[in-house]
Amino acid sequence: MAIEKFSLVLQQARRITPNVLHMAFKRADGKRLDYIPGQFITFMFEGADKVKRRSYSIASVPGQDDTIDIAISYVEGGIASEALFNMQPGEDFAAMGPAGRLVIQDDPHTKRYILVATGTGVAPYRTMLPELAKRLTERPDFSIELFLGVQYRQDLLYAQDFREFAKQHQRFRFHAYLSRETTELVDDEGKGYVQHGFESLNLQPDTDIIYLCGNPNMIDDAFALLLEKNFATKAIRREKYISSN
Repeated sequence: MAIEKFSLVLQQARRITPNVLHMAFKRADGKRLDYIPGQFITFMFEGADKVKRRSYSIASVPGQDDTIDIAISYVEGGIASEALFNMQPGEDFAAMGPAGRLVIQDDPHTKRYILVATGTGVAPYRTMLPELAKRLTERPDFSIELFLGVQYRQDLLYAQDFREFAKQHQRFRFHAYLSRETTELVDDEGKGYVQHGFESLNLQPDTDIIYLCGNPNMIDDAFALLLEKNFATKAIRREKYISSN
């Protein structure tokens, strides 16, 4: 799939957590953006001396959204945050893509996906939902665990989408890990960092595939833990999220 350059026109934007904006775009040329769920697009910002690039995972749900959606967290003074958070519908922005390898593969011998994310790193898993539903339907021996780590309950972006999906698919489970929440936890919530969720699973290095997306520290920590548990590197798929400053 070739990487293209194009202009994106903002259709709408809405807050989905106190610090995260869900933005919906369409290409200015009216063309469809062909992408594989899990890939990202890159926005290009004019800097004082050079063009700066910031990448965002596509958050659209194929078949449900006809827009190119992203989730962006606000970083005070950040070039991307200031530009995108202040965009108005009808304004456009230079972008390119799609790219990225955090995608679903054939994996015929895999019996379980364990999808792990922090913050906006969960966006690619939202895009994967139709393909995950197809795989759950076709393979009765296949299951999925999705772990989302944030600081507080109010930061759980797209949690309702995943909880509704879990109601529709018995072998899909959603887990929220809250590192700073002080109130009583509900059924699908845990306390601490998201990688602590591995302790609740009977990990199977030969038949589990792990996806990691989000904060680089989480990814490095989780990767080290999985290697200690005898996972091969090819069974761990990673996409690091760098704050868009």
